[in-house]
Amino acid sequence: MRFSDIQGQDKAIHILQRAIQNQHIAHAYLFTGPEGVGKKNTALALAQYLNCEAADPQTFSSCGQCASCVQIDCGSHPDLIFLEPDGNSIKIEQIRNLLSKISLRNYESTYKVAIINDAHLMTEQAANCLLKTLEEPTDNTVFILVTSQVQNLPITILSRCQQVQFNVLPSAVIQDILQRLHPERQSQIGLASALSQGSVSTAEVLLANEEIAAARQDFYRLLNQLEQFNPADIILWCEQWDKNKKMVRSLLELAQLWYHDLLILRTTGRLELLVNQDYLAQLKAQQQEPQTLLQVLQYFQTAISQLESNASPRLVLEVVLLKTKTIFSP
Repeated sequence: MRFSDIQGQDKAIHILQRAIQNQHIAHAYLFTGPEGVGKKNTALALAQYLNCEAADPQTFSSCGQCASCVQIDCGSHPDLIFLEPDGNSIKIEQIRNLLSKISLRNYESTYKVAIINDAHLMTEQAANCLLKTLEEPTDNTVFILVTSQVQNLPITILSRCQQVQFNVLPSAVIQDILQRLHPERQSQIGLASALSQGSVSTAEVLLANEEIAAARQDFYRLLNQLEQFNPADIILWCEQWDKNKKMVRSLLELAQLWYHDLLILRTTGRLELLVNQDYLAQLKAQQQEPQTLLQVLQYFQTAISQLESNASPRLVLEVVLLKTKTIFSP
């Protein structure tokens, strides 16, 4: 895993490369940002570069071919320790075992690198145990804490790490990654990218989730004929998603894509910009005005905000669909 393999995180990569250039490698980094945007892979890329036998300081590239690079790619490097939660937490015994390995003499490489994934899941005892080492770092040892929930880490840990922020990935970047990883799913990649909320891991879950594919088909049938449905039918349809917040969130985002496609169609006529390419005939048959579509898009954005504020998923879905039906057929 090289820095050049990381897509869409130029700012984070630049921070690390500048530290390498200035020979100011921190003893502890905190990689923060949403799930599935490249934090763990960047941690591995940094570990690989620091221990590469033929690293290029001009391009910040590890060679990818020396014994150290190959071992890191295979997950078998003796001086790279990768720690993940045991169940729902990272326990003090895990941290003690990690620190015991860190204290040993390097087997082969210049740096020992310890990557703690989902660091926010450390128990209080585990965090306190790690803190003692962060306060008195040893030479040529780098800790990389990876988290999507920085607010759940103790301030004492935060204050001893250099934070590197990772951002959500553009849909185009996710689409490019998925096309490389899953070329056999070309017809679904555009939709998964658009629904991914900037996360490759979320996009991959969407690609593999047959329930979402079936729900999309049923939901788009409803949206396509929303003006013909009476309010009782809409309420009954929403009952199946009672308390299913995750699926309701996906449905609200699907609706945004549907009405955004309609807006693009009404304002530009450019079919190549549409996400729902497999619903072109249905989209072309709709006749809503752009101003109305803008209002509907705002309805669904408000609904998503209400859902995140712990409103009833079914009620949120009912209300936004009934409001949309009303604006289409006053």
